[in-house]
Amino acid sequence: MEKKTFYITTPIYYPSDKLHIGHSYCTVATDAIARYKRLQGFDVMFLTGTDEHGQKIETKAQEAGMTPQEFVDHIVEGERGILDLWKLMNISNDRFIRTTDDYHVEAIQKIFKKMHDNGDIYKGTYKGKYCKPCESFWTESQLVDGKCPDCGREVEDAEEEAYFFKLSKYADRVQHLLEDTDFLQPASRVNEMVNNFIKPGLEDLCVSRTSFSCKASCRCSDAAPHRSTAASATSSDSSAIFHFRVYVPMKKHRPP
Repeated sequence: MEKKTFYITTPIYYPSDKLHIGHSYCTVATDAIARYKRLQGFDVMFLTGTDEHGQKIETKAQEAGMTPQEFVDHIVEGERGILDLWKLMNISNDRFIRTTDDYHVEAIQKIFKKMHDNGDIYKGTYKGKYCKPCESFWTESQLVDGKCPDCGREVEDAEEEAYFFKLSKYADRVQHLLEDTDFLQPASRVNEMVNNFIKPGLEDLCVSRTSFSCKASCRCSDAAPHRSTAASATSSDSSAIFHFRVYVPMKKHRPP
């Protein structure tokens, strides 16, 4: 009899510095669920990893006198780095993804080009309140006491050229997926998602930025060069950084 499958993932952590106890808590909780599902007989895919792109990483690397790739390699693979920590804690992940992995870069390029060719990607301008430490844009209504709702720091007015995915085009499909299937669990979250995001008008999603350099390029016929995943050598051309994640299935290799 074929085993039922079960997929679980932590967030893919942002390696701008050493991880802290919050990362460990999240990973241990995910590990416990994965182990429980294996005991139940499920074929489990437990993913964790690192999101190795961003302006903050580029800045931290410059401060350390390293390239961005050298910087994230040190955080992930260096002594007492992330991989050492998960080994010490006997975390049973099946995959560890890094967004600088070649297969990930290739997948991003392929998917972005397909969406562009389908007419789902367009170039526009993103305006809002920007939190530099979190690398996040916010609307005025999302701020808490005029500050970043995530970290509580000051924000600044910002505007930059960016690339958007036409999420609004798929609003009806998303609503059907949420209301008429069991796609979202727990079901108690369905009304929250529909009332807060769908009914007010689903906005297009900013999927890339043009303000800093990064690793892999994806050229489209009628757009400036796009770049994805981790920052690397600087470039004089217009570049963008993808904010969505793509996890490509690969052969499992679980640590002992």
